[in-house]
Amino acid sequence: MVMKAEIIIDERRCFGCGYCTQFCPRTCLERPPGNMSPLGYVLPKLTRPEQCNACGTCARICPRWAIEVNLCFEDQGKGVVKERVAGTSKMATDPPFAGCPGCQHPTVGHMIIGAIEELGIGDKTIALDGIPCSISSAFGMDFGRKLSYDENGPDIATAIRRASPEAMVIAVQGYWGLSDSSFDVGSLMGALIRGETFTIIICNTPYYGPKGGRPVAATEPIEGRLEPATRITTSEGKKLIMGGYPLHIAELAATFAGVAYSARGALTSPNDYQLTRSYIKTALQKQMDHAGLSLVEVLCICSDPSYSSPVDCLRWIKEKMTSEFPLGEFKSVGES
Repeated sequence: MVMKAEIIIDERRCFGCGYCTQFCPRTCLERPPGNMSPLGYVLPKLTRPEQCNACGTCARICPRWAIEVNLCFEDQGKGVVKERVAGTSKMATDPPFAGCPGCQHPTVGHMIIGAIEELGIGDKTIALDGIPCSISSAFGMDFGRKLSYDENGPDIATAIRRASPEAMVIAVQGYWGLSDSSFDVGSLMGALIRGETFTIIICNTPYYGPKGGRPVAATEPIEGRLEPATRITTSEGKKLIMGGYPLHIAELAATFAGVAYSARGALTSPNDYQLTRSYIKTALQKQMDHAGLSLVEVLCICSDPSYSSPVDCLRWIKEKMTSEFPLGEFKSVGES
């Protein structure tokens, strides 16, 4: 039986971040300089098809859901048969909103959807999308109910959980609220103290620009707040660097009696991706078991293409940020 891989690139969705070429374990994909999309981005291309084993890593890491991987083989009597290995979720109705190339919030959303599909809970899931720049983690997915919020997400999740005890509630948020004392810190602490039974997914991004150009989260290592922060200016033209020290939410959550699961993952390598995906699935399983609150923190990119490439941002997280924010599981109730 002759088998070969087929990689389909949707040039209408691809923003040329380069993650697929970086993550390909067999270096099958490249981004030839002249391979431009109508939108002006350099598209990936399968240049070594004989090396591709259709693992699907490129499609899973794509923030824009622009890649589909099929395994093709000849079946006697049926001709060429295609078996879909990876691509856009079955529950996806549209790609994410147009945003910055390399933004990994949609990737986190795609991982959540994958876990929802595997656990078979799509019909009773309520997703709270707290990414204010609207590069939604829950956007474009046909499941349960979807709500958007900006601040006090755990409070909203608490109200929904109390009103709909049979529902699966997932609150996705960034760290910008947690880095300001006036936003989500009190809401999160209340949920941890009460041991609410829902799941919180926190995107720990070291660099971002929403809410008036705020450039650096208080979660970023102090020694790392140098060049990227000073390049961003406020509307008054003054350089802006946020104060404060890193917030180690995953470790903090593990100290609360009502927390059933706490972990921190990243999206900097295929191995980190798989581990983070397993953390998210485990967190949802803990909610299904009514074990207590579950929380997963994800180190991910909120890119600034004008400063550095998305791939460079990934490298910075792996080399600099994981030393401040170690990866792994910090608490899992019911396991040794």
